[in-house]
Amino acid sequence: MYESCVLNSVKVFANGEDQRAIALLSPGGDILQAEVFSIPDGESVVELGWTLSPGSGYGLSCLAQNPQLWRDDLNSTLNYPYAIGDYASITGSSVNGENEFSYYYFFYDWNIGPAPATVNSGGYPCDHVELMDVANLNDLGGGANGNDCWGWVEPGTGREFAFFGKSNGTAFIDVTDATNMHYFGELPTATTPSLWRDIKVYNNHAFIVSEAGGHGMQVVDLFDVAALPNDAVSTVEAAVVYGQFGNAHNIVINEETGYAYAVGTNTFNGGLHVVDIQDPLNPVLVGSYDGAYTHDAQAVVYNGPDADYAGKEVVFCFNGYSGFAIVNAEDKSDIQLISSLTYDQLGYTHQGWVSENQRFAFLNDELDESNFGNNTRTYIVDIADLDNPLVLGYFTSPTTAIDHNMYVVGSHLYQSNYLSGLRILNLNEAASGTLEQVGYFDTNPESDAAQFDGTWSNYPFFPSGNVAISTFTHFFMVRPDEDILNEPNSVSPPVDVNESLDVLSIQPNPAAEEIQLRFEGNGRVAGVAIWDAMGRIAKRWDALPIPSAAALNVDVSDVEPGVYVVTTSSGQSARLVIQR
Repeated sequence: MYESCVLNSVKVFANGEDQRAIALLSPGGDILQAEVFSIPDGESVVELGWTLSPGSGYGLSCLAQNPQLWRDDLNSTLNYPYAIGDYASITGSSVNGENEFSYYYFFYDWNIGPAPATVNSGGYPCDHVELMDVANLNDLGGGANGNDCWGWVEPGTGREFAFFGKSNGTAFIDVTDATNMHYFGELPTATTPSLWRDIKVYNNHAFIVSEAGGHGMQVVDLFDVAALPNDAVSTVEAAVVYGQFGNAHNIVINEETGYAYAVGTNTFNGGLHVVDIQDPLNPVLVGSYDGAYTHDAQAVVYNGPDADYAGKEVVFCFNGYSGFAIVNAEDKSDIQLISSLTYDQLGYTHQGWVSENQRFAFLNDELDESNFGNNTRTYIVDIADLDNPLVLGYFTSPTTAIDHNMYVVGSHLYQSNYLSGLRILNLNEAASGTLEQVGYFDTNPESDAAQFDGTWSNYPFFPSGNVAISTFTHFFMVRPDEDILNEPNSVSPPVDVNESLDVLSIQPNPAAEEIQLRFEGNGRVAGVAIWDAMGRIAKRWDALPIPSAAALNVDVSDVEPGVYVVTTSSGQSARLVIQR
């Protein structure tokens, strides 16, 4: 595919009327889109309407061993590549032998048209993502390269600010009006320039680290920054520089607990360097973990399905050549390894993020493209049992770019994949080991090569829905379309403000047709939901009258066998197993 387009339809010739599943395949053979069509006997047109991104190696297939589709016409000899207008070329067929070049199996007379226009693309290829504004590195304080980005919302005013890491320091940008952003502050590097810089925020302070020798961790009061005029560029000064490490590759912060984890430092074998930042201007070293070098990580207060670690501070570590690891950091003086994971074709486990219901981890590998010839690959890891993480599968992008940083918001994964730009994946089918690309913004349309260039990171957490993208040479503000922003979050339970009610027990458990919910208290009304392993509602009751015995029998005969979580409107939960 040379550019974004829509595969409107194809013709088929069927030997008999039947239901047939037709699928669009990624270069790795994963199903990107599929639909079952009722195809009549003889020749007919199959209306697809599938939007395709630029890339090579796509496949169109009928998902059947003997689909009874053909075009028996020996006069339709062709040569590959076979051009389909200006949009695409057919480069080959899975048919072998004497019929390989005699006729198409199974699809012919392809109808391809332009993809729907995205408002204000700015000349950048995009799909379901709109350009708001862009500035080049020289207009944002210069430097040899851009790198990381992060964001902050000023309490009280709702003003949105983005921070753009660069080789020579950090640029502060007011992006409240994303179509007219203002660069107004510059924090110089603490020591020397560096390719790497990383930024996180806690309690209205920015914490900034770099691979520059002796740099330490700069702490910036963001209220002081917000008070600066935004029609001029002011020099920003760090309120504090923490010096218990020199260089660091990254800084990870658990905003729920006020602990920062510097990783890839010159201390503790490059593992976790744990700092108490609850008083941001008085950071204190409180712990470490030197079991492995950590390249990036995510720290959470665990509230996922593994009851053994409920309420504990857990850190998901992406450890480069050593793969993926999970540690229990509840006791900062005695951090313990829970489990580790490697996988086939491990090059360098770079970074990742967990789903909002903490049921899945998504991770990427920075070297598998160059080492093994893979297209951009996103691994889906089942972490329902933290002691035994399992790879469920992986998503293969149609592009060959190297992956870098990615973050989860609701049902979507926002990826910065170097030369292919921002990619947005839907997570709703993660439990089956598949993801779906639903949007992209190509910051570097000149190439999708597996090279270290292009977009470094993105920040998708602004309440406005706008997304910041940092690249080696530019800083972008973009906006996904409303279909993406407004899709209900089916990956984690919604917040419910109904009256509090605690589940004491579920009997029987495992269950088959009916369960009894036993509650604390009498005569109240509660919202109850049953969530499946993906975090989707299998069944719900918005208002249940609780009898005087504080127990209620409910029918679950229409819920498929499996492992579930039952939640109440107060946020209490209990596991439920349905077996038949």
